[in-house]
Amino acid sequence: MRIGLKSRYVFTLLGMLLPLLSTCGGTLPATSWPNATLVADTLMVSNNTAVYALSPDNGTLRWQFPREGDRIASQLYTAPVQYKNWALLGSDNKHAFAVNIETGQEEWRFDASGNRAGTAPAAASASATMLFFTADNTLHALRPSTGVPAWTFQAEEELWAAPAADSERVYLPGMDHRLTALDIDSGSQLWQQELDGALADTPTLSEGTLYLGALAKHAYAIDAATGRKKWRVDAAGWVWGSPAVAGDKAYFADLDGNVYAVDAETGRAHWQSPPLDSAVRGSPAFDNDTVFVATDGGFLYALDATNGNRRWGFQVDGNNADRLLADPIAADGLVYITAMAGENLVLAYQQESGQLAWRFQPEG
Repeated sequence: MRIGLKSRYVFTLLGMLLPLLSTCGGTLPATSWPNATLVADTLMVSNNTAVYALSPDNGTLRWQFPREGDRIASQLYTAPVQYKNWALLGSDNKHAFAVNIETGQEEWRFDASGNRAGTAPAAASASATMLFFTADNTLHALRPSTGVPAWTFQAEEELWAAPAADSERVYLPGMDHRLTALDIDSGSQLWQQELDGALADTPTLSEGTLYLGALAKHAYAIDAATGRKKWRVDAAGWVWGSPAVAGDKAYFADLDGNVYAVDAETGRAHWQSPPLDSAVRGSPAFDNDTVFVATDGGFLYALDATNGNRRWGFQVDGNNADRLLADPIAADGLVYITAMAGENLVLAYQQESGQLAWRFQPEG
């Protein structure tokens, strides 16, 4: 099933992927849930009206952007992106903001709305020389010092994810099923590969290979230089998040709640976990020979990376049924998650035991 050309569709996850629905019905936009990024000693969390910078050690709040209510700087769901000592923040009302990572001070803002009201899926990413912001169906390549576009690229359908990039090329996933490689300096198209389903997440770029999932029960490895398919792995359910690559393996999950480990070079299967409690929207996290997976049903799991056996797993908030839609982040002995609808916005757990280390909920 092709996701509708020139139509505005969104997904809502309620333990499983429901049929495509029009945005007029009030369902969730493509990325309207909290997202986080860990940069050195700062955990940045976007959640609608603000982005919060926290200490990853204990969850102490360092700064908040914006400091006060701002009609333009709102609907901040895009995962923050680091560029040197700045972070690029994005909003579903088609604006991007560059802020100082240490202070939260705004450096510049970019308006992609074209003076038209309304919201659209938005996402951000960065390379060594350029910042990228997607809003609606347009990719904007922004100069980091000013936020002025160097070039733009328009896709046929909405873009739900930001591109990956290296020093030469930008790799843009599209809901039109196409993965497009663009010249990083000019934005001219270099190659395009049409896959079997919509591409809703930023590809993982590792050693010249792009790894990504498709909303058509497949995960792919694509040669970054040529666009050639290296392999395709079939899954039981649609694959929204991109595989995480660690060593010689790639780990991904599907919307039926299965987790997979495959050979990163050949796609050969290593293991498949028993189905988890509910759908897995995000990408797994990998650290200390452990794969961490969060589910739409509000469970967090730690799986042995060598065989997929469960080390621990639990529901984060049984009373309020948190929904865990963002990618978990694993580093320095902790695993961080952002919850969509519970008592706490951010929770950090010990990787070894699953014991709660700290939690954060904004005031008010």
